[in-house]
Amino acid sequence: MRLFSFLRLSVACLPASRSRVLPLSLSLLLPLSVLHSAPDPLALLRPGHPRLLFTDVQLATAVAAAQTDPLRAQLHARILALAEAELKSTPVKPVLVGPRLLDKSRTALGRVLTTAMAFRLTGDPRFADRAKKELFTVAAFPDGNPSHYLDVAEMSLAVALGYDWLYAHLTAAERATLKAALLHHGLALAPDAYHPAGATDKRVTRWVTAHHNWNQVCNGGLLGAALALADEEPALARLVVTGAVKSLPLAMAAYAPDGAYPEGPGYWGYGTTYNVIALALLESALGTDFGLAHSPAFDRTADYRLHVQSPTGLGFNYADGSAGLHASPALTWLATRFHRPQPFVHSRALLAAALATKKSDRESDRFFALHALWFPPPLSNPQSPVESSTPRDARFRGPAELALFRSAWNDPRALFVGFKAGANDVNHSHLDLGSFVLDADGVRWATDLGPDDYNLPGYFDTKKGTASPRWKYYRLNNRSHNTLTPGDALQEYRATAPLVAFASTPARAYAVADLTAAYPAAAKKILRGIALLDRARVLVQDDLTAVTPGTALVSRLLTEATIALSPDARTATLTLHGRTLRAEILTPTTAKFTTRPATAPASADRANPGITALSAEFTASSPDARLALLLTPVGDHWPAPLPAPVLTPLTDWR
Repeated sequence: MRLFSFLRLSVACLPASRSRVLPLSLSLLLPLSVLHSAPDPLALLRPGHPRLLFTDVQLATAVAAAQTDPLRAQLHARILALAEAELKSTPVKPVLVGPRLLDKSRTALGRVLTTAMAFRLTGDPRFADRAKKELFTVAAFPDGNPSHYLDVAEMSLAVALGYDWLYAHLTAAERATLKAALLHHGLALAPDAYHPAGATDKRVTRWVTAHHNWNQVCNGGLLGAALALADEEPALARLVVTGAVKSLPLAMAAYAPDGAYPEGPGYWGYGTTYNVIALALLESALGTDFGLAHSPAFDRTADYRLHVQSPTGLGFNYADGSAGLHASPALTWLATRFHRPQPFVHSRALLAAALATKKSDRESDRFFALHALWFPPPLSNPQSPVESSTPRDARFRGPAELALFRSAWNDPRALFVGFKAGANDVNHSHLDLGSFVLDADGVRWATDLGPDDYNLPGYFDTKKGTASPRWKYYRLNNRSHNTLTPGDALQEYRATAPLVAFASTPARAYAVADLTAAYPAAAKKILRGIALLDRARVLVQDDLTAVTPGTALVSRLLTEATIALSPDARTATLTLHGRTLRAEILTPTTAKFTTRPATAPASADRANPGITALSAEFTASSPDARLALLLTPVGDHWPAPLPAPVLTPLTDWR
């Protein structure tokens, strides 16, 4: 039995007992191999506090910069206003929602970041006292809910930054209280997580070998806790730093080869922000990130974030994510670190737009105060480089293969299409191969409904493939996505649909996905192509080879728009917010449009009020079948009606 084995919490009794770990120094319980490892990862540890993320020198520079940059001055004023509002809020309580304490951890983190940052910007003790009130409240929790370790990680980061940033404003007794919370709630399982021999039960700490956001978040939170205490608990800090540096590349491999995030832009904001925090913690405290920033394609993920956001400001929200995207301090860090001018300009524009809103309550983004750390100052050349030097179309390879098209940059009414291929068995994925979103005229015409309630029974259960509980939920399967469905078939969970063609020219851009593996029983070959024609309309074409005659084929488009069908049901006119989009069936002549509410079959599913499924439907009468739709925004912003495009096989698209 290892010396620190008593620290391992009994998974069987969690979260019911959520027992407190005994108050012993973890440094006394670590293997000698950790105590004497070389080279020493703490060799360049910054002495004193604050040392995490935002040093006093950087703080002084930020305060001085606000005197000459109105946007930074506006940012600081917003942070102070948010901190003022938090003076009246009530600290969080340890109440679980389903198996999670996560919303409480996130709320506490946002409050600590906001009020502690306000204190550092102004020296006003009211803000420090409010941060301390939140910190001592969570320190008194029975534990951080380690059975759902994201909760522990986010709470650990909150306490670590509070301990470090407010160190000079804390009494010795207060420091001891927060240190004990970091050790007992945050770092208690670090030996099990990072010990080379591994734990006997990895159900709580399996995030160490995960390839998704859990890895980034949990490593980031524990790094914060360990580095805050590194001078007091050096052996423990060495263990965590060494373990995290070994673990993080498993998650960072997901950015290869082009920078796309498999779990979608919403989870990009989560996982990538914590990844950036982890690297910034290492750099600020130790002077190095141990080469982690050189992970393949991590330098390109800022470009992904740029392209995946439409001119309307919405993201292409494949997987479990909503379409709303916030200004991101992590985007600024990435754009600055890797010298990406287009994402840098975009990041400043997003922050300016966020500050232009009239919100007075706490930002929904708990990381908002980090904009003061990673702020995008104006470029010396005020001419935006986005329009002139950034391709309008982009392809991203990887577990999520994406094609992203737009008619223009810097035009809020521009046409935008996001097209999804890749693998279905990615963390948080939906059965959405071949799906797309479409924006034009500042309106989202083809929408992705996003996630359902994570507490639904079996929401994350994929063990039985297509028969798993996850795929019975309407929002998660292909029946609610803007893709082709033969009959009523579900896509195969293990399917991969590669993009087999992509091209971009001024007049025409397109991508073709091979969906055959998604519906292996439906046809010998199923191809879906999406083309942006004349930068003014979108062609959606499906070609099927050796399909069983009599198979019903349905191509859906979910929309918030009001829909009027023509008498022959081959043209649909969509109207929303005073704008118009025309949908036409080009072929076959037997296909018709139908409309029905996008209502989930089960009452437990989240309702979709105001959403209509516009479906082009027909029955295949021969082995080879083609369905082609043309989607055209109509109005003074767009060209006069153009001739119908000539249809060619997708295998011949050039």
